[in-house]
Amino acid sequence: MRKVLLLVVTLVSLCSYAQKGEKSVNLQLGYGTEIKNVGLGAKFAYNVTDAIRLAPSFDYFFKKDFVSNWDINVDAHYLFPIADKFKVYPLVGLTYSSWKVDLGGAIEDAIEDMGGYIEDDGEDDGGSLNVTEGRFGMNIGAGIQYDINQTWGLNFEFKYQIIKDFNQAVFNVGVAYKF
Repeated sequence: MRKVLLLVVTLVSLCSYAQKGEKSVNLQLGYGTEIKNVGLGAKFAYNVTDAIRLAPSFDYFFKKDFVSNWDINVDAHYLFPIADKFKVYPLVGLTYSSWKVDLGGAIEDAIEDMGGYIEDDGEDDGGSLNVTEGRFGMNIGAGIQYDINQTWGLNFEFKYQIIKDFNQAVFNVGVAYKF
């Protein structure tokens, strides 16, 4: 009986580390492995229960090699306390990712540099090629959170975005303001 009581007390204490209804706003710096560049993001987190948190977010990855990328995510976290101010969490979620290729006249410039020419098709397109593609997918990953105090926190998060032809691992570090 003592072992059962001890087990129940332990499990209850593990689940009482975050308050239901707690909210936070996060600013984050990220790196995307497919775009091979850094980005900035913002996340809102809401504790539905003491252990379950919903976290919609937006990330923008800066243009590199004519390609830029942004994504909108809705992730669910399950919080596990590992020390007084540390929590780890697995995450799963949905994402919409948009990739834009903007050559901005680079093809025409390269052909002219090689002594070639481009026949004008009569359309005023500014001599550029722009392609945008967006797709839905899934997120799977994990994160760690350090609570500096009751108002501020730091976090590191890794997620793998599973999107047809757009799979990408994303690493984020951020600061959170809790209210």
